[in-house]
Amino acid sequence: MAAADVDEVDPLTRPYYLIYQLSYLIGHDLDRVLRPMGLTRAQLGALSHLAREGDMSAADLARKSHVTAQSMGAALTQLAEAELVARQARKENARVIDTSITDKGRRLYTRVRERLRDAEARLLVDLDEHDVERLVALLRHVYGTLHADETADLGR
Repeated sequence: MAAADVDEVDPLTRPYYLIYQLSYLIGHDLDRVLRPMGLTRAQLGALSHLAREGDMSAADLARKSHVTAQSMGAALTQLAEAELVARQARKENARVIDTSITDKGRRLYTRVRERLRDAEARLLVDLDEHDVERLVALLRHVYGTLHADETADLGR
């Protein structure tokens, strides 16, 4: 593609670029919601997965939250210090430490979800119910494609 061809392409017409930019903006909005609550995205990921799926290891939480094991370790240490999660050696393998959400953590996660619903409503304010359903269906499809590719690349 020649330089002139590149200049003629409006990136705002390209889904990949739009999704990338939207991800960036949503990340900043997410930080704006989380900061006053004293949480990071990694901590939110941990609380979210623990609340929905139950106890799991730091490695599993890191993988599901798309962060490094080191980032998740730091996030869990801070959550444990705040008594939002509890950590305990797994019965069948004491080298594996499972993490569970505490009642205090569940209450905080519920408040975070309420604020995130408000942020989502601002994002979708100009869409009707049908548009939102279609958007969710399309995003799930794209997510499924990328997730399958990532899983295959990692040999899972």
